[in-house]
Amino acid sequence: QALDTPVALNGSAYLVILLDGLASTLILIQRRHIEQVKVVLPAILRVMHANLSECDEEHGMSAVDLFSAALRIGNAIQEMCKTMVNHRKEELCSILGLYALQNIALVSSESKHQNIQSTCGSVVLQYSKLLMFCGFTYLGLLTGNDVTSATTKLSKEEDDNFLDCFSFAMDGASLVGLKIFPITPLSLLFRSCLVTFLSSLTVVWTSMHDDMSKYAGAEFESALKEVQDNCIRKWEAINMFRYVLSSVNYSWAIKSHSLDLLLTLVDDKCSEETNDHVDFPCSTQIFAILKAIERVMIAAPDTLMRKKAFSALKRVISVVPSTQRFDILQALIENSMFPSLTAILLDLVKNEVLRESRRADQVNGSDRSQDSGESPPWASQVLELVELILRPPEGGPPCLRDHSEEVPFPFVPYYV
Repeated sequence: QALDTPVALNGSAYLVILLDGLASTLILIQRRHIEQVKVVLPAILRVMHANLSECDEEHGMSAVDLFSAALRIGNAIQEMCKTMVNHRKEELCSILGLYALQNIALVSSESKHQNIQSTCGSVVLQYSKLLMFCGFTYLGLLTGNDVTSATTKLSKEEDDNFLDCFSFAMDGASLVGLKIFPITPLSLLFRSCLVTFLSSLTVVWTSMHDDMSKYAGAEFESALKEVQDNCIRKWEAINMFRYVLSSVNYSWAIKSHSLDLLLTLVDDKCSEETNDHVDFPCSTQIFAILKAIERVMIAAPDTLMRKKAFSALKRVISVVPSTQRFDILQALIENSMFPSLTAILLDLVKNEVLRESRRADQVNGSDRSQDSGESPPWASQVLELVELILRPPEGGPPCLRDHSEEVPFPFVPYYV
């Protein structure tokens, strides 16, 4: 009740005192640990979210104090976990892991303020240590599989309301994913969003801060390599970044580091020959991550980051199976709002057509019995796409940049 009571006069300082008192109380609990935690955590996260939304850069240290107090709640739950065994311990560890992830997401949303971002690295490191205590791994965080496992343990009907307190990830879903996910029970929708959002932030912070990188050490590098070498895990990891890149809640610094990590994960090891024989995400999921990267290309405040986003776009497109690649590019072109962006995407199509033509020539050269006059697989589709652009279905002139059109500022780097 004290936590839910509006506090206008004392603000965050009052809440820090309350959270410290709660942390001391949790350690003293002797029975019904999980039930007590399920009562306390929703209130804690509710008031944190409400108070942090009112913090600005001037009051950044108050936000840091609040995150530190919330960390002490996590430490208290960790001590409770040490006294438990079997499935009860597993369930409480799952709750603690989700609590740590939720707080990392809240820290990340506040990192738009530079002084908070520079100060909170040590706090996020402590939350990461809680995750490792709960059995989370960097591989599981990269792919989202560990978070799936944790939410599965809490996906009972009576836990639906409790899972609501971890639903900070839903803003990412509202921006990108609501058209992707079918209507499901709340716990399942929550699980899909959380997997692709919160754990990616943890990994981004690990790559951002030296102390976290040192703590992660060889395990983090090993996880990166395993994702690079496994096409399925690579796409699981790629899919996570769409929420961070498209959400307005996160700083450009976090988005820039997300792009760096994405470029690290997506290399040339996953060959196209392998691609066509592996189960991949549906086209809507691939389209969603590419649109998220495209948003950064359009809105990023500096040239370097826009070029980095364009490199990431090309890299992700290059590992899309050839059977889906043209459809993805066509969908991007049809949904382009800028003639200059349409021209950039058409240039990618041109490069793909040339690559397909060279491949067809190589096949014909190795097999003399093949009809050398056969058109490459994309030929007819490209002609249809060109007709679609030059003769729009809704009528009117084609939406293409002419020489008199000023190139919008975000797209200047792609023309120089």
